[in-house]
Parts: sequence; C-alpha cells; structure tokens
Amino acid sequence: MEYYAIVHNDFDGTASAAVYARAARTLPKKVFFTEPTKIGDLLNNLNLGDVKKIMIADIGMNQDTLPKVLTALQKFKEVKVEWFDHHVWKENWKEEVKKAGVELYHDVSTCGAGVVNKYMNPDDDFSKKIASADCSVDIWLHNDPLGEKLRRIVEYNRDYSWKEHLIALFYSGKLWEDDFNEILEEMVNKELKGYNKLKKYFKVITIDNEKVAFAIRWKGPPDISYAAQYIMSRTGASVFVSANGVAVSFRSNSFNVRKFAVGLGGGGHPLAAGASLKLPLLYRIYRKLGMTGPVISYVMKKISPIIEENGFERI
Repeated sequence: MEYYAIVHNDFDGTASAAVYARAARTLPKKVFFTEPTKIGDLLNNLNLGDVKKIMIADIGMNQDTLPKVLTALQKFKEVKVEWFDHHVWKENWKEEVKKAGVELYHDVSTCGAGVVNKYMNPDDDFSKKIASADCSVDIWLHNDPLGEKLRRIVEYNRDYSWKEHLIALFYSGKLWEDDFNEILEEMVNKELKGYNKLKKYFKVITIDNEKVAFAIRWKGPPDISYAAQYIMSRTGASVFVSANGVAVSFRSNSFNVRKFAVGLGGGGHPLAAGASLKLPLLYRIYRKLGMTGPVISYVMKKISPIIEENGFERI
C-alpha cells in the first residue's frame, strides 16, 4: 500500500522513516519533513490523492497544535494514520488523537526510530542498528559511536533530497557509503575550527552550587549538541542552556533538564529538552549586530528563575 511519511527534519526523523519503510517493505510515495509546531498546517494542506496511509514519526504534540491536528484528521476518515513518538504527551492529547482514528504508538523510553522499531519491526536486526545509533545522540545516551558519525552525515546537507537518499540507503540495508568518510572528515574539521569562536557566545554562572552555561546560537558548526558537550566539559558546567531567538534548548549529562523546559511550557527528555522563548525585537537587533553580551544577559534573566524554582534533580 502506498503511503506518505511525515517526519521531523533531523536524524531521528530520517531514521524513523527508514525503519518504518523496512517494516512496510516499501519506501514512502513521498516524505514530508517538518517541525512539530507545523504539523497541523501540513496535515490541513495535505493532498492525499490516492494515498490511503500516512505514517507520522518523531513529531510531538502541544496544546496549540492539537486543534489544527484534530481538524485535519476529520478529512482522513478513510485513511490509516499511524503516529510514532517519544516526546511527552498529556493524556488528554493522546485520547483526543486516538478518538480521531489515529493508531498512536507512544513511548518515552526511546527515540523516534526506537518507537517505530519496537512496535513495527522488532526482529529486524538492521533496524535495531539504525535505532541504536539514532537514540545514542537523539536522547543523549552517547552509547553508540555510530550515532555520532551518522548524525553528521545526515546534517551534512540541509536539502531534503539528501535525507531522502539516506532513507533509501538505510532501507536497502546499508548504513555507510565510501564517500561518507570524506564527508565525516569535512564536518569534523569545520567543527574543530568552530570551537575557537565560541567564547563570545556563552557565559557560565553558578545557581544553587551548580554551574550553568548560558549561550546564544552562532552560525555554522559545531551544532548545539557537540558545543554543549564541549562547553560543559571545559567549564565544569552541569547544565547547558542555548537560545536561538525563538526557542531555548537545555542539555545535561547528569540533571533532569526537562523540568526547566516544562516550566517554560515546553518539554522533551530528561537530558535534552526545549521550549519556546522569543527574543524581544531589541535583543534580536543586538544579536544581528554581534552584540552578544546583552542577549546572553537577557536569556540568563529569563531562565535562571525557572532553574532556581525547579531545582537540580540528578538522574
């Protein structure tokens, strides 16, 4: 049966689509890469044609998105919709989506690809390899070296056609191509050069006897995950907070940062979470002008009370 795949625009979404394709024994007719906040609009504008099946993976739910999703699902009554996710959902969100006819597979113990693998194709050893590599970096387990390599390969090219190529490659039972070695070397070299410019983009303060690194996002590599590890290891910070102008991300190797994200109306995983945080116009101008100090101070002012209120919960 032909189907559409709707997945998050990252390694986890790409891996989820590949694992599902292996379970379905066919590639999707089309892959739509999107963000969780845009899933409602995408579904409402989706032209199904003769497609009778939709899989959605690594796309979380929130209170603002839910009404649009439920409206869109009304036109899919003759379509099988399977939704796989690992982000935190409220029970009423799950109930409403299921009432709308969705087969929801929700499991916060793993990554998106892990959910698909667990419920659709648990005996496929190759899918287990993909899920293991993906979960290692997506939920900050850092227990599979292949994950660090494949994540860089997926993010090498932002064009959707590149991710579609990788989905087809993984579907075929192949995880690595010869030219990936050169891509990996190129990506790592760019990251190493990028670390030298990070000093002006973060500041470390102490909250309740724990060091917290506050950062604003920079252009180019390294990405947030690698920079977070680098900065925390260099400064002794226990928590890393990064703002990009519209959202804030939290990372830690030892404390539950999801509490902080929830305090801002967001969510995520214990070691990697996020929430919306739009910078006021003045600070967006500062950021564009390269005036990092005032922007970091603003982020610290907004986030520090949330951290103090929720406290540090060691995992």
